[in-house]
Amino acid sequence: MTTPTPLLAALALAAVLIPAAALKAGQSQTVSQTQTASLLLPLTVQDATIVAVPPGATETSAFLTLRNLSQTPVVLTGVRTALARHTMLMTTRRDAQGLTGMSMVPTLTVPARGTLRLSPVGDHLMLMDLTRTPKVGETVRITLTSQDGRTLNVNAVVRKP
Repeated sequence: MTTPTPLLAALALAAVLIPAAALKAGQSQTVSQTQTASLLLPLTVQDATIVAVPPGATETSAFLTLRNLSQTPVVLTGVRTALARHTMLMTTRRDAQGLTGMSMVPTLTVPARGTLRLSPVGDHLMLMDLTRTPKVGETVRITLTSQDGRTLNVNAVVRKP
C-alpha cells in the first residue's frame, strides 16, 4: 500500500474544508439534482389557503391538505413564512365534555401513503405576529420542515373565511 503524498492529502482536506467554510460564510453550494431530490419531502399539496384578516389583526391560520407519496410517515416539525414572525403547528381536540380547544404541538404526521388535512376544525398552522396584513387573492409562500430537515415550499392563497 502506498502512502499519500502531502500534496494529495492537502487536496483531499481542501475538498472537505472549503465547501464547509463557504456554507458557514453564507455562500451557496452547488447541489446535484440527485442530492436536491433527496432533500425534498415526498408530499403533494392541495387547497393551500391562508385566512384573510382585517387590518390590524396580528394572527391568522393556514389550511391545506398534504398527501404522502412514500411508504414512510413524514413528521413535520416546523413552519415558517415571511408573513409572520412566529408560527406554530396546532391541533384541535374535543375533550370528554365536548368542549373544543386548540393547542400547539411539536409535530404533525402525514401517514405513509396517507393524507393529513389541515383545516379550521382540526390540525392547522398558526401564523402569529403578522408582518403585514395579507391581501385577498395574494399568494404567500409557506415552508414546512420535517423531522429529518427536509422542506416543502407551499404557495397558499389568501381567502376570505
